[in-house]
Amino acid sequence: MIRVLNYAILLLCCAIVFVGCEQENLSPDITEAAADLKPASDEGNIIADQYIFTFRPDVIAGARSYLDMNTIANREEKIRQMETYNAQVAAQIDDVLAQAGILPSAVIAKYTALEAGVALKLDEATYTRFSANPAVAAVEYDRIVELPPFNVESIEGGGTGRAQTTPCAINNAGGSVSANQSRWAWIIDSGIDLDHPDLNVVTNGTYARSFVGGSANDCNGHGTHVAGIVGAKNNSFGSRGVAANAPVVPVRVFGCSGGSASSTIINGINHVATYDYPGDVANLSLGGYYGSGCSNNTPYRNPILSLGQGGTYVCIAAGNSSANTSYYAPGCVNGTRVYTVSSMTCGNSFSSFSNYNMNPVDYIATGSSVYSTYLNGGYATLSGTSMATPVVAGICHARNAAPRKVGNVYNRGENYPIAKR
Repeated sequence: MIRVLNYAILLLCCAIVFVGCEQENLSPDITEAAADLKPASDEGNIIADQYIFTFRPDVIAGARSYLDMNTIANREEKIRQMETYNAQVAAQIDDVLAQAGILPSAVIAKYTALEAGVALKLDEATYTRFSANPAVAAVEYDRIVELPPFNVESIEGGGTGRAQTTPCAINNAGGSVSANQSRWAWIIDSGIDLDHPDLNVVTNGTYARSFVGGSANDCNGHGTHVAGIVGAKNNSFGSRGVAANAPVVPVRVFGCSGGSASSTIINGINHVATYDYPGDVANLSLGGYYGSGCSNNTPYRNPILSLGQGGTYVCIAAGNSSANTSYYAPGCVNGTRVYTVSSMTCGNSFSSFSNYNMNPVDYIATGSSVYSTYLNGGYATLSGTSMATPVVAGICHARNAAPRKVGNVYNRGENYPIAKR
C-alpha cells in the first residue's frame, strides 16, 4: 500500500513539474536529488543520445521485490507470479513516461523484473528534463558492447563419428559430472546452435529469446562454444562439459558480428530473472570498458546483484585486454553468488590476454585453447576469459554451490584461486 501511495504521489509531482510549475512546489529532498542526477562516468564507448534510467524503488519497485520465494514451490509458479508483476511494473513505467511527455518511440527497453528502469533515446533537452524527474534514481549512458576479442585456433565440421574428448579446461576443473536436469544454465551471449547434437538446448521460445532480432539461434559461434564448456553431453562423440547434459538456454544479446549495447544486455538479464529458479546459472562472457567507479556505478550492478541474491549463480568474464578488471563492466561487479573469472593456460599459467586484479576477480579457470561445440554442429578451439567463465558456471551448476578453491596461479603479486568442482 505504501508503494502504491508513493507511486501516486510521484506521478502527481511529475505532472506538476512538466506543466511548468516552479520546483519549489515539490518537496525539497526530492527536488534536490533529482536536480543533481547525471551519469557517473563519461568513459567507454558511449552511444550518442541513449541513456539508461533507473527508478526510485519506493516509487516503482521491480517485480522480483514482490516475490516470497518461501511460498513458491516450483519454477512454473514463480514464472506465473513474475509475469503478473512484470505487467504491473511496465504499466507504472508507462504512466511515468506518459506524464513526462516521453513518446513510445523513444523507448529502447523497459526493465521490470529486477531494478525498474528504462532505456531511452532522447534529444538533449528532453534528456535534461527527464533527468530531473522525481521518479528517477539514477541515469547512465548506454554503451556499445562487443564480444571480448577471442582467438579462434581451429574449427572442425559437425558429425557424430568423432571420438569424444574431455578438454583440459574441464579436467583442470575437476572433471565432468552428469548434470541435474532441474537446474538451467542461461547463456547470455550470441545465441546457441539450437540443434547441435552435443547440446541439451532449451528451445522453447518463452525461455530461448533473442533481443537483437531473429531467433535465439547462434550465427556467431561464441555462445555455442560457451554452452558446450558448461554442458556438452557425455556421449560417444565430440566434447564434454563440466556439467554434462545441462539444460542450456540461449539468451541472444549479440548479433552475428558480435555487437550489442548495455541496454540490450540488461534486457537479457531481466529476462533471465523472470524465468530462472534458485540453483540456475547465468553466464556472461561479455563486457566492455567503463572506467573509474565501475563497481558502484555501472548500470549492470543492481540487476546482477539482484539476480545473485535471488539464488542464481552469475559468472562473468574478467575481459581479454590484459588490463585491470575493476575498470570493465560487468566484470567489476561483486556480490552474493556473483563471480568474476580470469583465465589460465592448460599448464596453470596466467593467460597473457586475461584481465587481472583480485578485486574484483574471484576465480581463475582454463580459458586458453579450449575445445568445445561450435556452429553447424561442429567444434572449435578458442581462447579467452569467455572460455574460462563457463568452466566456473559449469562447476556452479554441478555443485549448486560456489566452486572450491584448490591451488593458485600467481600473477602481478597476487594469487588467483583455481576453481574446482
